[in-house]
Amino acid sequence: MDSTWVIRRVVAVAVLTLAGMACEPPRPEYVAHDVDVGTVESAISSASGTVGGKLVWAHFNTPPAFGGRDYTITEELKRLINNTPAGGTIRGAIHSLSIDGVAETLVAAQARGVSVWVVLDGKNASSTDPAVTTIKQLTNHRFCTNSNGGGGCISTSAASNMHTKMFTFSQTTDPSGVARPYVSWFGSANLTYASGSDAFNNTLTVYDAVTLFDGLNANFSDMWNRRHYTNNDYYDSASGRGYYLATAADAYASPEAVGQTDTIVTRLNDVTPDANCRLRIGMSFVTTGRPEILNQVLRYRSGGCAVWMVVSGNATDGIDMSLSVYNSLLDAGVNIRRHDKVHDKFFLVYGKYGTTYQYRVYTGSQNWSQDALNENEEIFVKMAGETGTVHPLYDGFYNHFNDSYNTGVTCSKSNYPCR
Repeated sequence: MDSTWVIRRVVAVAVLTLAGMACEPPRPEYVAHDVDVGTVESAISSASGTVGGKLVWAHFNTPPAFGGRDYTITEELKRLINNTPAGGTIRGAIHSLSIDGVAETLVAAQARGVSVWVVLDGKNASSTDPAVTTIKQLTNHRFCTNSNGGGGCISTSAASNMHTKMFTFSQTTDPSGVARPYVSWFGSANLTYASGSDAFNNTLTVYDAVTLFDGLNANFSDMWNRRHYTNNDYYDSASGRGYYLATAADAYASPEAVGQTDTIVTRLNDVTPDANCRLRIGMSFVTTGRPEILNQVLRYRSGGCAVWMVVSGNATDGIDMSLSVYNSLLDAGVNIRRHDKVHDKFFLVYGKYGTTYQYRVYTGSQNWSQDALNENEEIFVKMAGETGTVHPLYDGFYNHFNDSYNTGVTCSKSNYPCR
């Protein structure tokens, strides 16, 4: 892995550069520390490095550091769109849309000669939001609906959503201004205020990665063409359908038929937990619908791995986590905190893969819920592992995790739902 890397932090609106992050296993500064609840001392905005031989940039939204609204991710997406040249192609999957600037930037790209293709969850079709009105000016746009009334493109479930947040660019520039081809952008942020700029979110952009780019475009094509499969079994490891393996990242697409594998479980099962292991989870909500993920977390704990979680919830309603899962995790010694407006969906692992310790980021659009696996269109992405003393992607997500965890409410069995 390249030894040159960047992590940027924001204090209010000032940008500082961090360097020399320490590495695990374990050091005191890598244990999430307590600070006064409600205080945001600083917030990470971006991190970059070479992962799996490819340039990767991460961007993060931390609204409390910006008075409740952080445009970091939205502005980066607009920058990518604006720097796609005439004759290029942009493909995008949008779950929900209300930020006018994104829609306007896509329409402007079409006007200057970029081929722009967008699929949107079906619920957007009847929206009167000005951003949706603008997006309808794209020649190539489709709202995902199915015959059972769901909002999915591939899924035929009545409760389905096209929940993917993904764009690909045939060519654009990186944040340093260098023109690069085969660019893929994905993560947790919707193109709205409520679950985008007003919530904790993350996105990743991978450059010069043709295999990943082609795979995500294949997924986009299946959504655009509304390809349906019996029992919603789109992801099928035996046939090679619904997953895309690349050097920088492996992407796994939902839906998958009920009762088969779990794309997240199969990835977490790669780790042999021990006392050096670290698992951090940032999640919007947690239900009882994915019991095998719970079992994986309990397996990590029984093997000696330290585990931290931050989950969304407010002071009135409490944490967005089922009671049985909450109690099981606390009984196992998992450290849980609640923080308002966490929209992330990521796992952060330092652990033993085979005989080698790696730092690895898992992200995408999947919540810890049954519908994310079996009914919705989603992507779950396993980034290539980082090893050695320099691991910028891991460090960036580590700091993003702490930006919400360290200012969250500590959960216990006596204060459920962690108000």
